[in-house]
Amino acid sequence: MLVAEVVELLIGDPEGAYIDLTAGGGGHMKALAKGLGRVARLYGLDKDPEAVKRARQHLADCGQVKQVVHAAYGDLKTVAGRIGETSYDGILIDLGLSSDQLADAKRGFSFSIDGPLDMRFDPGSGRPTAAELINSLSKNELTAILRDFGEVKQAARLAGAIVRERQKRMLTTTRDLAAVVKDHSPPPHRIKLSARVFQSLRIAVNAELAELTQVLPDTLSCLKPGGRLAVISYHSLEDRMVKRFFQEAATGCICPPKLPVCACDKKPQVDIITRRSVTPSENEKAANPRSRSARLRVAQRLAS
Repeated sequence: MLVAEVVELLIGDPEGAYIDLTAGGGGHMKALAKGLGRVARLYGLDKDPEAVKRARQHLADCGQVKQVVHAAYGDLKTVAGRIGETSYDGILIDLGLSSDQLADAKRGFSFSIDGPLDMRFDPGSGRPTAAELINSLSKNELTAILRDFGEVKQAARLAGAIVRERQKRMLTTTRDLAAVVKDHSPPPHRIKLSARVFQSLRIAVNAELAELTQVLPDTLSCLKPGGRLAVISYHSLEDRMVKRFFQEAATGCICPPKLPVCACDKKPQVDIITRRSVTPSENEKAANPRSRSARLRVAQRLAS
């Protein structure tokens, strides 16, 4: 999504080093490779081992692609040290689910396809599945997940319904959970509410917001002066985090105005390139309705 916009806004030095922290199937990397020079270095990583396999196959003919690594984007610094490229001209993070992940029933990401209620990006991570969470957490804990990660208005009521239903039988499939949501929401809002419920559990299962909080500062330390960070988000929680981070990183002295000399020594770290988030074109939204919620923000690292 927003492929042309990413290429236009991310590439500064066409012979530089770039890394996609969420390689997915390699779509963005393929487009970046086409826009880069022959001696450019392009790296990718993804926490989903299936995505890594797809990306490696898709990018096999791209000479600029040096490695696609199985790793979480929160491990950026570790991975950068391991591959021997520690500073970049451009870093991309695409926080969305891929079509392949949604369509794979065994992954449990879609409320419209029946399958095990898993939702882990990396099934080998050892993290609890969505089924384990909804069958073990208290009503208050489930309420917090639905409210904080899905912005579900009737979070407590729905959490109570989940607890009552699991007392009758374990909720182990996407159909099980979707049925609870359906039974406790009016028809006009079922699809939207189901999407929010599944989003909230996916975020909880994969600790997505905690990982995003960790990686954003790390990206700045891995960017060359003049290098750019591009982040694509798909819901307001992520977008607010990215927007706030960019604003704080672009802010200089925060001392009280009455103080004659700066005591905080805070200097701007970035220049915000996209004053407003970039959204997909009407053509892209028509061709791919899932792109409608995508928001791209870009910032450029300033010299120290």
